[in-house]
Amino acid sequence: MKILLLEDDIALNRAIKKVLELDHHSVSSFTDGEEVKQALSGDFDLYILDINVPNVTGLELLGMILRANEQAKVMMISANTDLESLEKAYGIGCVDYIKKPFHIAELRAKISRFNITTPALLSKVRLVPGTENLTKKEKKLLTLLLEHMGEVVNYDLIANSVYNNKPMSMDALRALVRRLRTKLADDIISNMLDEGYAIMSLSPEKSSEKDYSDISSRIEALRKENMQLKVEREALLKKSTTDPLTGLYNRIKIEEGFLYEQQLYLHNQTPLSVILIDLDNFKAINDSHGHNTGDKYLQKFAKTLQEFCKNDDMIGRWGGEEFIILLPKTSLVEAAARAERLKDTVQNIDCPLIGRRTASFGIASIKDHDTLTSLVSRADEALLIAKTLGKNRVETYHPAETAQHPY
Repeated sequence: MKILLLEDDIALNRAIKKVLELDHHSVSSFTDGEEVKQALSGDFDLYILDINVPNVTGLELLGMILRANEQAKVMMISANTDLESLEKAYGIGCVDYIKKPFHIAELRAKISRFNITTPALLSKVRLVPGTENLTKKEKKLLTLLLEHMGEVVNYDLIANSVYNNKPMSMDALRALVRRLRTKLADDIISNMLDEGYAIMSLSPEKSSEKDYSDISSRIEALRKENMQLKVEREALLKKSTTDPLTGLYNRIKIEEGFLYEQQLYLHNQTPLSVILIDLDNFKAINDSHGHNTGDKYLQKFAKTLQEFCKNDDMIGRWGGEEFIILLPKTSLVEAAARAERLKDTVQNIDCPLIGRRTASFGIASIKDHDTLTSLVSRADEALLIAKTLGKNRVETYHPAETAQHPY
């Protein structure tokens, strides 16, 4: 559009002019009301006027503009938000009013409302030569972006408008945008990472190497989108396989690790042992100091396990105050020795309010036809013996030995 801008703050005037020109508007800017009065004979699509400017105020100019052309679109800017000024501006006939300070995106969004209608915008969108017509969903998406031209359209709005409130995965939404992009002759859709998509202009910057520039920009946009998709997938994977409080693996991930180690055992007889850990008298911490204190201790305990264990070990929160460690390539004797060292390490954890605590340990090793459930069950029997014999102990599973302790 052809825009007349009146703003006496020189820095703000330059900033607004630069942004609007980047959006491919033609801007004539002024800092003095008298200068604007002399330029009113020009044919402008939009007038943006600061109310409080030298010599001739924005409100006076508003009246002059509308007396000359009742259809003129005039937007007022001012730090003055008193009701009288607002009523006077709207009474004279301004189409919008924006308060200082404002974000430039707000001004752009408001200006986009005065642009040409959506059907007319659709007619200006060029498709790649030989491309078939857009599908219904592609046209819905393009129309939605044009209706919100200059604004970011988030993923929820796309799902609601294009898919009629049907829940859609992020991958499906991105795939739709990619299909639409491949059919457009100009790369007018901007990918706003973590927010959504936007069409800021129907006239993207052209370079002397147009084809190369278009291809490069599309490749770069896809690279950024794929990078964001990878980050989101990694975050989703982490969320689905870790305990939210401690950051340790959950049962799903432990099961996955066991199945892998089980195959090594069945093919190569590679040993696998498990340590099952239960914090002693942990309920008393929650009862005496509250769950927040208990949670802090669990987090500190989890960090201690991570620092103690080797890279190949798999550490998980089994539930509540119970933890599990899968030890690949580790025999029952070696696992018991490591558990003894870990027991001493746990006693040295000093947590504010509750001081030093202890834990009990049950050890078992994999056998033929084992499942994770059967392996952990044997470790749990050994753990129960450790609890029965006074806690703060390490016990290994031996069938004959467990029979001697009628817990």
